Amino acid sequence: MRLSSLLCCLLLITSITVSAAEVRLATLEYPPYSSVSLPERGSIVELTTRAFAATGNSVQIDFLPWARALAELRKGNYDGILLLWPEEIVNEQLIPSRPLLYSELGFFIRKDTPVVFTDLSQLTGRKVGVARGYGYPKDILNSGIVSEEGTDDLTNLRKLGAGRFDLVLLEQQVGLHLLSREPTLQKNLAWQGQILARIPLFVGFAPPKPGQPDWASVYAQGLSALFANGDYLRILQKHSQTIP
Repeated sequence: MRLSSLLCCLLLITSITVSAAEVRLATLEYPPYSSVSLPERGSIVELTTRAFAATGNSVQIDFLPWARALAELRKGNYDGILLLWPEEIVNEQLIPSRPLLYSELGFFIRKDTPVVFTDLSQLTGRKVGVARGYGYPKDILNSGIVSEEGTDDLTNLRKLGAGRFDLVLLEQQVGLHLLSREPTLQKNLAWQGQILARIPLFVGFAPPKPGQPDWASVYAQGLSALFANGDYLRILQKHSQTIP
């Protein structure tokens, strides 16, 4: 009887271990949505961790430079990536989550060099800093601006402050957060004020391989559970963000 009971316990433990799995996701420094320096590593990281926990699964989220994150995803080393714009979802042929938040895209400028325009064509020839690998809207990139890639958003803001760019194309909340950590830049740089695009942010998942979990569906179930119990809104409010 004792041996039989022991075998039953071992089988139960084995079944629990098999049913609970870990999903591997990559992300980048994208404050205030994801950052190793933020509580719970940012709003979307916490939301994603809690969503998978609600389905009985754990998630490993690694912070990588953006170009490397995309490269590792293409190699199959990750099950998905956050955070993504629609253009990036299409380019990487990923399965999108529901929109998690919406970001407002526009320009940052030097305070001593105000920029006023009513049409993007008026900025023809202006040197604009963009981040390498980002899926910016094509209508902005093709408007006549001269885009120059930098490693990341903070690097571009520093180049703007040094006069190497005329403008930096960046999300308002991301840029304001980065400037709040850089007093000298915050003194000299500012949000230009015009919103060029309101862009939904997604988690993108690689299509499941035979025998592997459909993590996009699992994530959707977890988000639904967070909506149902009110945790989705509470998480965003805790990070001073609003529900889409």
